[in-house]
Amino acid sequence: MFIIPNICRIAQCFFRANCADFICKGECCPLNTCKRLACLLFVFAALLTPACAVEPPVINAKAAILYELTNDTVLFEQNADEKLYPASTTKLMTAIVASENGNLGDMVTVSPEAVDGLYERGSSVFLIPGEQMAFSDMLRYLLVASGNDAANALAEHVAGSVDAFVEMMNARAAGLGCTGTHFANPHGLHDENHYTTARDLLRIARCAMQNPLIAEIVSMQQITIAPTNKHPNETRLTTTNHLISRIRRGDYYYESAIGIKTGFTTPAGYCLVAGAQNGDLTYFSVVLGASEGEDGSLGSFTETIKLLDYAKEGFSVQPLTQGQDPVTEVPVRLASDRDSLVLVPEGSLSALLPSDFDPSLVQVDFTTKQDICAPISKGQVLGEAVFSYNGKAYGTLNLVANDDIERSTVLYVVDRITSFFGGTVFRVIVGALLALAVILVIWLFIMRSRNRRRRRRSSRRGGRYRM
Repeated sequence: MFIIPNICRIAQCFFRANCADFICKGECCPLNTCKRLACLLFVFAALLTPACAVEPPVINAKAAILYELTNDTVLFEQNADEKLYPASTTKLMTAIVASENGNLGDMVTVSPEAVDGLYERGSSVFLIPGEQMAFSDMLRYLLVASGNDAANALAEHVAGSVDAFVEMMNARAAGLGCTGTHFANPHGLHDENHYTTARDLLRIARCAMQNPLIAEIVSMQQITIAPTNKHPNETRLTTTNHLISRIRRGDYYYESAIGIKTGFTTPAGYCLVAGAQNGDLTYFSVVLGASEGEDGSLGSFTETIKLLDYAKEGFSVQPLTQGQDPVTEVPVRLASDRDSLVLVPEGSLSALLPSDFDPSLVQVDFTTKQDICAPISKGQVLGEAVFSYNGKAYGTLNLVANDDIERSTVLYVVDRITSFFGGTVFRVIVGALLALAVILVIWLFIMRSRNRRRRRRSSRRGGRYRM
């Protein structure tokens, strides 16, 4: 690959001038000529310069992780297993547990306890004690406007109490394989015993996005809440996720973003779980503990954009094998016209790899069956191969015969005879015959010894009679 944009800009610089720029009073202008010759040399130099790999970004946050779903590949991580405060990204687990255990057709009644203390601590207090709201509207308020009061109301409605709901959250997190997570509330306001890791939060986000309702809600820029018994008019709420909306701040809008959840408290810093779509590839990123820049920039968004850009520019799907690339050649016995066979992968294998992917560095570790004998059919499985790049295994494929091989009748007969004489049955028969022969020899020896003794006794008796 070449640095095409730079070449284009240089070429434009070279060719944009008209002939008059080169001629001064009928003579060549040395200054202009030198400039254009230098540009031309730059063009040739650029053509000979290969594209460099995209360097991993420097992420100014306590922890981060970047993941691609289709290829199940972690592309970047930084302190991904450090326990940190998740702030309102907690509400992803709240939404999972509520949607899995609640009824969308229910009406949720807000208790005084659900909003108690939130006016001083939370930024989203919209509900009023005694208010009744549709479960589906409460869920949208939870995820789009990040309602802390909605989290408490849903928890009480689903489990009977906030504490019981939190137990359900922790059990669900454990079921997802989260080993560094403990929830103390359903909204994410600060608690020393309320923490997670970037890797665990990625697991939770993946689970959330597998729920069609949650995936739909977190992609909404605005929602309209129907009138309630405490709010006679419709209420319009805007998402806190600037990646998917220009309504509040257009400078963080990311065209391919698909959600999913923001978070902030002073101890936690700025947190963001994000998703983006690029063709068939789906990226998820988690940023925890980012800060606000001196220019007022929100670190959760700036660092997330760095990660998503890195995913798009630094990686692409590359073929590790095309399916007909020879892997090894194995010896074949009893073949009529050859003594070896080429094995190829059964199918192709691709992976999400760095943009500077070098096919010559693909490593193939294979095993084959022992004592391969004809006949062999094309496509017959005779082994398997593991394909790796930069020390990471990306997949395993069967190794199959690349051709048909016929068996030689003569070699087969000879092999059967040889196998028989070298086989266990033959050795047993030979052993038995040898044993019988030994027994026979011993028996003959014994019988011969007896006969000799008899003859001796007979000769002795005959001698006494003659006396």
